[in-house]
Amino acid sequence: MKRTVALLLALVLSVSLFSACSSSSSSASSAAPASSAASSSAPASSSSAPQTTADASAGKVKIVFWHAMGGRNGEYLDKLIAEYNASQDAVEVEGQYQGNYDDALAKLRATPEGQGPDIMQLYEIGTRWMIDNGKIRKMQDFINADNYDISDYEPNILAYYTLDGELYSMPFNCSSPVVVYNKEALEAAGLDPKTAFATMDDCLKTAEAIATKAGLPVGGSFTNYSWIFEQLVGMQEKEFVDNGNGRAGRATKTVIGENDAAINILSKWKTIAQSPYNKTFGKGTSESKQQFATGTVGFILDSCSVYVDISSAAGGKFSVGFAPLPKVNPGDTGGTSVGGGSLWIMDNGDDNRAAAAWDFIKYVTSAQEQAEWSMATGYLPIRRSALELDFYKDYLTNTNPELIVAIESLQNSKPNCAGGIMGVFPQARVIVENTIETMINDPSYTPEQAVQAIVDGINSEIEMYNRTNG
Repeated sequence: MKRTVALLLALVLSVSLFSACSSSSSSASSAAPASSAASSSAPASSSSAPQTTADASAGKVKIVFWHAMGGRNGEYLDKLIAEYNASQDAVEVEGQYQGNYDDALAKLRATPEGQGPDIMQLYEIGTRWMIDNGKIRKMQDFINADNYDISDYEPNILAYYTLDGELYSMPFNCSSPVVVYNKEALEAAGLDPKTAFATMDDCLKTAEAIATKAGLPVGGSFTNYSWIFEQLVGMQEKEFVDNGNGRAGRATKTVIGENDAAINILSKWKTIAQSPYNKTFGKGTSESKQQFATGTVGFILDSCSVYVDISSAAGGKFSVGFAPLPKVNPGDTGGTSVGGGSLWIMDNGDDNRAAAAWDFIKYVTSAQEQAEWSMATGYLPIRRSALELDFYKDYLTNTNPELIVAIESLQNSKPNCAGGIMGVFPQARVIVENTIETMINDPSYTPEQAVQAIVDGINSEIEMYNRTNG
C-alpha cells in the first residue's frame, strides 16, 4: 500500500512540474573497443526492447545488489531493501556491502563475467569505465520500453549520467558540495554567510576574521579534496577534459591547463594555504570533519551529506551551517555538479533478473522513498516532487534547513556544468590531491609547477587507459 500511494503521489505531483532539461552532451565512446578513442560513440540501444516486468511464475526472482553504503547509511539501505521485499511478491533483493566505492569497483573488475551483481552502486566518476566495460544494460532502454516518465527527476542530477541524450545509470545517493561553517563563530566575526564565502578570496578573509574575532584556533580549512577541485573547475564553466568534457567522445587529455581553470584555482589556493588562519588536515575530508566537529575550526568544504553526522558529533557545542561553494573569481558563471553514486543494471544474461533490478530501482527512486532516504542520510532527493511532500517540507523547515542551500545550488546550476567523464577519474583524484599536498607543504613549489604535474599525470593515465581499451 505504501508503495502504491508513493507512486501515485509522485505521478500526480509530476504533472505540474516542468520537463527536465536535456543534457548538453552529444555522444560518448563505445563500450566495445573502437578504432579511434577520440571519435568513438556511445553504444547503440538494444535492437529489441528489454523485459520490464519480472516473471515470478516460478517463485520470487532473487537478485543481488552490491553497494558501498556503510554505517548509518548502510543500516537505512538495509531497511529500504527489506521494505521493498515486503511490498511485493515478485522480487527479492539481497543487499551486499562491498566496502567503499574503490573497494567495490576493484571487486567488480576481478569478478568473472556473469558472476557479479544484478545491480551495482558506484560513484559518479566510475561512469566512463562502466560504459567501456560493456557489461551493463543501459537505463534508458528500460525507461523507453516501460514508457517511464523521468520528467520529475532533477535535470542537473540526470545530466551527469546522460550521454548522447540517453541515461546510462540511475542516480540514487546524490550530493552537492557546500561550505560547512560554525554559525556562532561566523556571527561572532560579524559576517553574513551569504557573502562570507562568495569567492575563494572571501574565504581567505573569512578565515582571518573567525580566528581573530571569534577566537577559534583555525579560522578555516580549504579542504584538499579532489572533488572540490573538480567543482571549482565547473564553477568557472570550464571543462576538465577534451571532447566535450568526455561526452562527445572518450577523453584524450585534460584541458584544465590550457583553459586556465587549474591555475586560476591553485594560485588562490596557494595563498590560502600560506595564511596562518587556514590549516589543511591531510588529504580528503576525514580529518577535517573530525576537527570541525570539535568546534576549533571555523569552516570546511565538504558534501552536503555530512550534516547529520557532523551535527551529531558536535554534540550541541555549536550550530552547523551551509553556504554555497565559493566561486573562483567574482564573475564566474558556472555551477556545481552532482556527487555521490548511481545504480547500474548489470548484464548477466538473464532478462528476468534485469527486469527485477529495474523494478527495484523504480521503487528506491520514487518521491516517497527519496524523501525518506534524504532525511535518514543527508543526501539530496533526486525527485522534484519529493520536495513537495508535507513531511519532507517539515523536515527542511524544522530539522535540516541547511540542506536547502545544497538543493538550490544544484537546481541553479546548468546541465553543461555536469562535470567531466573519463575512465581514469579515480587515479586522477589521487594525482590532484597528492600534487596539492606538495604545493601546500613546500613553499617553493609554485602553482604553475602544480598545474603541470597534474596535467602530465592525468594525461599519462588517460593515454594508458585508451591504449588498453582500444
